[in-house]
Amino acid sequence: MDNHDSFDSPGRSTSRGHLSRRRLLQTAVAGGVLGVSGALTEPAVANTQTGPKPGPDVLYESPATAPQFENGPPWRAEPLLVAGTEGYSAGEYLYQDYVYDDYGANTTDTAAPPQPAPNDASAYGENGVMSGDVVYPTDAETYRHNSADLLEFRATTKGDSLRYRVTLNTMTESGLAAAAIGIDTGGATGGNEWGYGLGTLGDLSLDHVVVTWGDGAELDGEPVDSRADLARNQIDVTVPLSPGEETWRHYLVVGLFDPETKSFVPVQELPDETHPGGAHASSPPPVFNVGFRFDEPAGAPNVDRETGETQLEEATETESRGIGYGHWRDHAQATALAARDISEFHADIDFAKVRTKVEDRRLPETGFQTRLYASHYDLGTGVDAENDVLRGRVQQYGLYVPESYDPETPVPMHLHLHSLGSTYSEYPTLSPNLLRQLGEQRDALVLTPHGRGPAGWYLDEAELDVFEAWGDVRSRFAVDSDHVTLGGYSMGAFGTFRLGGQYPDLFARAFAVSGGAFEAETYEGSTTRYLDGFRNLPVRMWNGGADKLVPAPVFTATEERLRELGYRHELDVFPEYDHFTFAFRDEWGPARDFLGDATVPRHPWRVVYPLVPEYDAEEFGLVHDGAYWVSDATVAAGAESGRVDARSRAFGEGPPIEADYERDGTEPTPHVKRGTAWKEPITNPPAENALELTLEGVSHVTVWVEDAGLDPTEAIRVRVDSTHPVEVTLATSNDRTPLSFEAGESERQVTL
Repeated sequence: MDNHDSFDSPGRSTSRGHLSRRRLLQTAVAGGVLGVSGALTEPAVANTQTGPKPGPDVLYESPATAPQFENGPPWRAEPLLVAGTEGYSAGEYLYQDYVYDDYGANTTDTAAPPQPAPNDASAYGENGVMSGDVVYPTDAETYRHNSADLLEFRATTKGDSLRYRVTLNTMTESGLAAAAIGIDTGGATGGNEWGYGLGTLGDLSLDHVVVTWGDGAELDGEPVDSRADLARNQIDVTVPLSPGEETWRHYLVVGLFDPETKSFVPVQELPDETHPGGAHASSPPPVFNVGFRFDEPAGAPNVDRETGETQLEEATETESRGIGYGHWRDHAQATALAARDISEFHADIDFAKVRTKVEDRRLPETGFQTRLYASHYDLGTGVDAENDVLRGRVQQYGLYVPESYDPETPVPMHLHLHSLGSTYSEYPTLSPNLLRQLGEQRDALVLTPHGRGPAGWYLDEAELDVFEAWGDVRSRFAVDSDHVTLGGYSMGAFGTFRLGGQYPDLFARAFAVSGGAFEAETYEGSTTRYLDGFRNLPVRMWNGGADKLVPAPVFTATEERLRELGYRHELDVFPEYDHFTFAFRDEWGPARDFLGDATVPRHPWRVVYPLVPEYDAEEFGLVHDGAYWVSDATVAAGAESGRVDARSRAFGEGPPIEADYERDGTEPTPHVKRGTAWKEPITNPPAENALELTLEGVSHVTVWVEDAGLDPTEAIRVRVDSTHPVEVTLATSNDRTPLSFEAGESERQVTL
């Protein structure tokens, strides 16, 4: 029988419908110590913390504004920030495109693993999940593997003229890329030919074609006014057309351009310094990106669940680019360009709404969304293909919003990290039931950050992206921070152990699939030292017995370390499953029940925290130095890592009884369970105003007295056992008291 109740900490309910013992005591008394016969004696701890907020500062910052989203006259509307959407606002029509979806036509057979990309640099290394096959010229400094990536389109009227604004995600110089706008006014005289080397792109009946490359533009072959703003990546063009209050159909494509020949640069078989490649013996249109894609699928619709698992495994073993599942929201675009028919991608712009300044921002309220945010950090532009990093200020993430969402009521959130070589849209593509069961059925938001690329291992820029995306969600949705859970698949499972160990005070429970806390050079940033931080964060692992990518020695070593630590955990091994089986079986009921309605503990009586400074990223404010009521921990000189084990005796809690178990499970399919549960101690010690610290490789640590349940108005007994000389700062909401201790064991009474 599957039973997740064993993960509950002693005496604590995981239901929001019931107050925990500590919260009942907090409610019953304000200040002092309440003694309850037959129960634990606990101090009243404030619901708010006096110490630092959990997580990095960037999690709490207000949204930034990227230059691409800045306005200058006459443009005034706020951006939509949800990709694949349109709307009317402030007298403008707006369309928001996806970012990093500029891969052009699908020029290979997706029924079998496609040929390797002709330009390895633009294939982004491990990344193999785009449907398009067109790659940028080899001059990466100029083209940045992203210079024809549409970000936004706007239209407004100016007297008897039309004014358009096209914003690109990356623009290193004017004239490098061009946008072609096809206009169907509804007449019967339109044609199919675009000119400018584009040829025909379907039966479109075009009455006008506007082509702008920044500092130059033409309407039907005649020059019109156009200018480029390189600081904002925007092209502003005005054309002498007057739609009145009519509705005109628009089409939009973007590609590389040659201003000398006034022609889009054709796609060659192989790229060179100025020409894109990837034709694969075909003649694809010279287009990287198509606008007005309102129905772009999250993933390719051709996933065969009977054969897809085998194809994925074969693609991984042969190091091919995968099987073209289109996780980059480009599959419909790639298919349409291959067929030279973009007729389904259009915007019917109602200029009556533009002229009357109707507010009609057509943003989805629920379901899976591709959302955009502006990073607080300027890391450059375009794609750093060598390091698999998306550098631009504008980044994307996936968010599932349940149908029950009410912006007036905070809801739980589950952070589920994507796997190696995939993207923020991995789960709606391959495992849509995961969103239903972990999101919809729990009335929870499900966030999947992109990680600034497919292979960041949630280190450095990829870790920054997690918290910037999360911060954006916090600023735009009602998130219940007391009910946040963590999980991920494969590389995302590694990220689960890493982020869970470094930020345990952000999460209530963790769920890792097909991964582990690795100890191998194969996996970037891998170390089982993160597991020490899981003292107050129960974790469940799902692993396949036939997994060749994360074999048994990896995940069993993870479980053995958790068992050695005596932490609450469970490893479920499915004997016949390989690395991808969980994704394709797509059944997560036990995980849904395990995550449940668990609450993030704010004031645990014991805090264990690992210090691994080699994985800090100080340039982004990502310094991992404590959790709960411990902060500012510093590794001693000469030590590579450190460990803080802090115990507050103020709660009157004894250590739980650790109960190891092994048994069979049945859901979602038969498997073997192994784990450790906690049981209530038979007796508990009396509450004391005392603090005990066991420190390894630590030179400084701050303890927040009130958050630890200690009474700052009374003398505090401080006992320290340290491998190095250490300064311990006792901090309250009003004061800081530094104390110095020599290496070894020592004890003193401290009055603050």
